[in-house]
Order: sequence, then structure tokens, then C-alpha cells
Amino acid sequence: MSNISMQNNHAPTPSIPIGALRGFARKRRQDLEQMERCELCSEAISSRHSHLLNVASRALLCVCQACSLLFNEQGVGVNKYKLIPRRYLAVTDFHMTNEQWEGMSIPVNMAFIFRSTGAKQVMAYYPGPAGAIESLLDLAGWQALINSNPILYGLVLDVEALLVNRVKDACEYYIVPIDACYQLVGLIRLAWRGLGGGTEVWEAIARFFQDVQAQAQPVRGGEYA
Repeated sequence: MSNISMQNNHAPTPSIPIGALRGFARKRRQDLEQMERCELCSEAISSRHSHLLNVASRALLCVCQACSLLFNEQGVGVNKYKLIPRRYLAVTDFHMTNEQWEGMSIPVNMAFIFRSTGAKQVMAYYPGPAGAIESLLDLAGWQALINSNPILYGLVLDVEALLVNRVKDACEYYIVPIDACYQLVGLIRLAWRGLGGGTEVWEAIARFFQDVQAQAQPVRGGEYA
């Protein structure tokens, strides 16, 4: 019995073919090369990651969780990076008259508005096939919106925006991270076809606002964010 036991204990283990090991290593290397990486430390990051805003250039940086902890929404360091928050709010009773909207001269019934420390003013943009286009918004008009919707006092400088959707009789007002506005601009640039944009772009816009609505916490405009 002991001999049989010893033979079983020393039976050769089937080996993995070297070609399979090489193939696995090659695929793993390709997967790592295709993954997004932190733009500060080069660590691999998932598709859902944090962003920093360079206040001076308005450029976005993808960062890992560890690097994001080095920054905050007020900006630190000589480069004035700010961490972009992730909150989404749906302002259910937002007050804006048609006259106020028309005074902004926005032709596509969409806009995002934020307070810029670099420009030292309130900035209003609307997305189009060529990118984000600046529109006119005087301080008096912005102050009137704040007076009617005090929640706007809580917008974090540079990194949060009021996102307005009045497309096809919609009447939606959100407070969103600024990178969500960049995402909207990007998808319109990619999907726009011809003079009117085409069916594809309007379907993409509808899906975008559906996603925003799904993430947004309902709030009232009279509350402070």
C-alpha cells in the first residue's frame, strides 16, 4: 500500500504548453496597454474615474483614486487643479422666463452656465457641431436667475454648471459636474451630420439627458446646494 501511495504522490503534473503561456502574457500586455491611465502617475484606471480641471486652460485630466485625494474642489498647488465633483441635481421648480432665455441668444435650446475664476465672470456656452460656443450672459441676467433660484449660490466655482435642456419642449434644469457638459459637447461633435444634425445626434442627446435624469437627485431651487 505504501508503494502505491508514494507513486500517486509523485505522479507528474500535466504542464501548461509554453505557447499558451506566451499567448496569455501577450493578451495581458495588450489589455494593459489599452486601459486608460492616470495622467499624473500612469496607474491603470477604470472607465469610471475622477477628473481634474486645469482652471487656467480648462483642460480635463483623468486621474486615479489615489491622485484625486491630493486635490479638492477649491484647487491646490501652483497649477490650480480642481477636483470635479460627482453630484447631479435636478432642480424641479427652476424659475426662468422665456424672455430671460431668449435674451441669452442660444439657438439650440441647450446651454451650460458656470462661474469662472479665470475669466472672473459667469460663462454661458451652448454645444454645437464645432464645439462649445460662448453666448452672452450679463451679470444682471445671472443675478436675476440667482434671485429666483438661490440654489445657484451653491455652484462650485469652475467645476459645476447649470445645465439647461429646452429641446423639443423639454423644461429641464440640472446642476452637474463640468465634465458632463464636456461630454455633451463631444457627443454632438461626433454625431452631427449635415445642416440639421441628423437623427443620430438627436437620439444621442436624448440618451444623454436620460442618463443625467437617472443620476440626478431632485431638489428645489429655493434650497441652498
